[in-house]
Amino acid sequence: MRWMNRLATTTILLAVIAGPPLLAAVWLQHHPWQTPTRTQIQTWTEQPLTAATIIAGCVTAAGLGWLALVAYLAHRAAADLRRRVRHTRLLALPTPAQMTASSMAGVAALTLPAVTADHPVPAVAATSTPSPTSEGTTLTDADELSNAQPAGFALPGGGWIPYRTAAAVAALSAATWLYHRRHYRPGPELRDHRNDTDLQPQTSTVHTITTALTETRHTDDQPTSLLPEQLPGGILQLSGPGARAAARGILVTAALHTATGGDHLAVAVRTDDLKILLPGHSVADLASLRIRATDAPLPTPVASDSGAAAVTVIRLDEDPTAAHHWYVAADGTATSRDLTEPLRICCLDSQATTDLLNLAQHRLPANPQPGPDPGPAVASTRDQASTAGQLTLLGGCDLTAAGRPVHMRRTAGLQILAYLAVHPDGVTRTRLTQAIWPHLPASTISQRFHTTLADLRKQLRPLLGDDPIARHDDRYLLNTRVISADLQRWRTAEHTAIQALDPAARLDACRGLINLYGGELAAGWSWSWLIPVREQIRRSVIDAHTLLARHTTPGEALTLLQHAITVDPDNESLYRDAADLLLAAGDRAGAAYLMERFRHQPAEGPGARS
Repeated sequence: MRWMNRLATTTILLAVIAGPPLLAAVWLQHHPWQTPTRTQIQTWTEQPLTAATIIAGCVTAAGLGWLALVAYLAHRAAADLRRRVRHTRLLALPTPAQMTASSMAGVAALTLPAVTADHPVPAVAATSTPSPTSEGTTLTDADELSNAQPAGFALPGGGWIPYRTAAAVAALSAATWLYHRRHYRPGPELRDHRNDTDLQPQTSTVHTITTALTETRHTDDQPTSLLPEQLPGGILQLSGPGARAAARGILVTAALHTATGGDHLAVAVRTDDLKILLPGHSVADLASLRIRATDAPLPTPVASDSGAAAVTVIRLDEDPTAAHHWYVAADGTATSRDLTEPLRICCLDSQATTDLLNLAQHRLPANPQPGPDPGPAVASTRDQASTAGQLTLLGGCDLTAAGRPVHMRRTAGLQILAYLAVHPDGVTRTRLTQAIWPHLPASTISQRFHTTLADLRKQLRPLLGDDPIARHDDRYLLNTRVISADLQRWRTAEHTAIQALDPAARLDACRGLINLYGGELAAGWSWSWLIPVREQIRRSVIDAHTLLARHTTPGEALTLLQHAITVDPDNESLYRDAADLLLAAGDRAGAAYLMERFRHQPAEGPGARS
């Protein structure tokens, strides 16, 4: 039916725009235009209201109206074209979509309300740097981004999540990372941050959703997704094969809506149903999210805490007194007599629900994914100039061969190189594919992986003289005989600084560590797996600055702290230490300006006060 509607609309539009000029042209063929004579003008002046002049006046008015319509449509078309060109150039997605303070502004800003609430939780609302997906968009890769906004995403393990809910997940994930950045306090000595509890990767559910937010292609021929504000008051009975998954999705939708500062949604679930939906969860687990378990008599509407609205009480078993009865198909599509059109509800399994509720409560993952090997990652002593290719990861993500930049044909190929450079000991195919394509079904990943790997080798082998990726047993590694990475040199300097016993040698190593740091890891890219490693490296650089600042003059210490602030403009400790030095030097105005600058950084989230 949709194509028939579009065909009818196009036909009517063409008739309105092209019809009048065609009729005028046909009429002029049979009635050639003649310039009025003086006698005709004098006759018209004496008797202007004749049938012919009235018809001519109506035709003239219609013609002017047609010209105004065409001008309006042309203006709309030009504005739409400019918007599309600008959107294509900037790719305004999240993407995730942008997972940390340097890469999640676009995702956090899309469709989410301002973040305000009255209970303190460790989160922030939005961040500020360019969308990482704005680079590499000319690559001819099957993984290129789609410009349109999807209605939702199918999850590989089963289930479906709407776009707005996914955007809330990405925003809260970014909020969590930024919170840890703001509140990190450098210690008295250098240490390896790869074991930091708060810098472990997010759960696989969050990783999958944030990746899908920026990379999933879609079509818009889907039922409208359920928005939080569309939850009806009273008892909502869910039945059908997708009822339980949809009930979990409603709980998560309400929790995320509240956690991102939306209006409070009064949602309740029967205690017995809660045991079915989330085994192992207690009523207390949901209390902080303002989701209640109730055993109140259901025919009586349950008042919300404010008394302003009725609670939506989710019911799974048969209840003839239910105000709303939705039948939910396996894919989450809900139909009902009281719905004007089908609604697709977020559908989740128990594990995904647990992961997202923990995120909404700003809890650390119970079982974090393994990060990089915490052992010393010492790079090869081979000179970088001796390798045909150099991979720059600090401050960007670029590959050069023989001193010339290589334009990668596939963004996934570049991402694989970066991932293997970050994991110098190699990774299994399963771990590699789950990092790059967590949002795709397992049945499709194998073919995509081998296609990407084959294309990568085909493109780079002639430039490098050997395969860029080696394989030992079941592990894939970056071939460091032909590709060297600046991250290897930086890791060597970090290891030297941490292991140095002589204070002077340690300080020299810190200076080398700072000099080798060209910027955040893979700056400009929003790959979800980057975030923990990016923050680990950032912390080590901050540690090097603060350690040097403790062993130098106040003037040089202030310079070091100011430079550290450029490395992480969101870390509160750096601002306070720099302000203390300014106060000690008698510069109260400078200290006040510095702290005011910090206060104008992105807010700390739901618990922040404006």
